[in-house]
Amino acid sequence: MADLIDFKKKTETLQQAEEGKLKKFKIESLRKHFQCMRCAFRCARCGSQIADEEYTTLQPYSAPYPFCSVCYEEYLIYMKKRRGEPIDRKYYWFNDEWEKTWDGWLNYQKAMELYRESAEFLRLLDEVEKLLK
Repeated sequence: MADLIDFKKKTETLQQAEEGKLKKFKIESLRKHFQCMRCAFRCARCGSQIADEEYTTLQPYSAPYPFCSVCYEEYLIYMKKRRGEPIDRKYYWFNDEWEKTWDGWLNYQKAMELYRESAEFLRLLDEVEKLLK
């Protein structure tokens, strides 16, 4: 009889472990989301590091995301093609499939923005902020 298991204590210990795992998962989810996806020093499209001088040489800059100089130039060509304007024939590889990749990428970015504005994501931000205090 001396080896009775305290089920209440065992249950509480397991519950605390689960809560700890969930807490860690929440924090990691947000960290990766903001660190990896919203870095202003990396090109939003290709992920390459953006040099300081690229920001000053791309003026006036008219894109919704931070792009390196190559992706920015592609974005401008993409927008020109979307408006129905002719593009230089030397850019023969900017075909319909290329345009679809930009369409898909921009749709993905829009979906991510909508997700970040969702009530559930904002709730997660609030919960993690309270956890870290």
